[in-house]
Amino acid sequence: MTETKVGIVEWARRTESARAIELQLADRLGRWVPRVTPAGAKLLLARHARHFAWHAELWDTLVPVLHDRPESSTVTDETLQVAVAALAAVTEPGAVYDDVLPHVVAAYRAWSAEATPIAERPIMRALDLVLRDIDFDAQEGHDLFSRS
Repeated sequence: MTETKVGIVEWARRTESARAIELQLADRLGRWVPRVTPAGAKLLLARHARHFAWHAELWDTLVPVLHDRPESSTVTDETLQVAVAALAAVTEPGAVYDDVLPHVVAAYRAWSAEATPIAERPIMRALDLVLRDIDFDAQEGHDLFSRS
């Protein structure tokens, strides 16, 4: 069995895409904070928006500087483009947790399976932290908004 290796250019594209989707999620949830009525929902959305913003900061520290290619601030990774499309279609906060985050999680888990401990250990650490946050936040959001 041959081991598939993901090169630095691909990891650059992935980390840039992760940063971009996390910023989009932070922005979308943050915009809903003043629009939702229950105080608990406001607090949850504000906290989760901050989590996504922190994830974007974390991804930003991992984007490699490649002098022969410009950095991107958009989602160019195909697996995350599905999440971008789902996010564009969302009209209420609960849909972020049920319709968007599963795509983000699937992409990150696939990346984690392709990462090698020697070359991508920092990325693996970030994926571990981010996935734990998203799993927890997704369950909280689903629980809150499915009751509404």
